[in-house]
Amino acid sequence: MKRHLTLAAATVLLLGAGACTADKDKEKESQAAPDDSTCNELLGDAGLKWLEDRTGGKARLKVEDDLKSARSQFYRQVENWGPEDTGVPTFQRATVCLARTDVTDMRKQLEIRYGPSYSSFDTAFGEPSTTGEKAIETVVNSDVKLVHGKETRGMFKGRVHYRVYVKCKIPGTPARQENEIPIEGELADTLTGDTGARVHLTRLLHSAKVVADSFDCENKPVVPAQPPASVK
Repeated sequence: MKRHLTLAAATVLLLGAGACTADKDKEKESQAAPDDSTCNELLGDAGLKWLEDRTGGKARLKVEDDLKSARSQFYRQVENWGPEDTGVPTFQRATVCLARTDVTDMRKQLEIRYGPSYSSFDTAFGEPSTTGEKAIETVVNSDVKLVHGKETRGMFKGRVHYRVYVKCKIPGTPARQENEIPIEGELADTLTGDTGARVHLTRLLHSAKVVADSFDCENKPVVPAQPPASVK
C-alpha cells in the first residue's frame, strides 16, 4: 500500500480541510459573539443617549451573553437548587452588556450583569458590613429592591456598585424559590464619570424589566421605570 499522496491529491485535501476549518471558525465566531442589540435593549433609548453624551459617542458596546443565554443560565442554576442545600452556592452571572471607550482598559467601563442572587430577597442589605461600609437599600415594591454602596476592596475599591433584586418564580421550583434566589442585577460604572445614584438606578431598573420579562417569571414582577423619589 502506498503511504504517500501525490502533490495534487494533497493539495485537494488541504484545500478541503481549510474550507471546513473556515466554516467551523465562522460558526464558532457567530455563536461566541452576540450582536449589540442586547445592550441596546437593556439600556433603552434614554440610556444609550446618556452613554453617548457622557462618552462623546466613543463608547463601544459588547455583549458576552445575550438574553437567551442569560435566561438559560439562570434557569439551569435555579432548577438545581433545593431548600435543603447548605453551604455557599457557586452561581455564575451573565455579562449582558459591556461598554468601553478603550476595549483594552478594564478600569474604565460600564458593565451590566445578571444571575441568581447569593442573598435572599429578605436580606437586610442596609445593615453595616464587616468592613464598616453601609449600603443604601431602597425597597421599590414587594418584588423589587435596589441597593447601592461603595466597594471596599480590590482594584475597584471606592467604586459605587448598583444592584437590583427581583423576585422571579421559575416553573417547577420549590415554594419560596423566588424569595430565596431572586434575580440579581449589577451595574458598575467607571466609564461615564456620572456620580448620580438616581441616573444609574434608573438605567438598572430599565434593564431589570427587560430581563424579568425575558425570563418569563411566573409571579409577573412589576418593575417600574423610575426609582422612588427618595433616591437622588
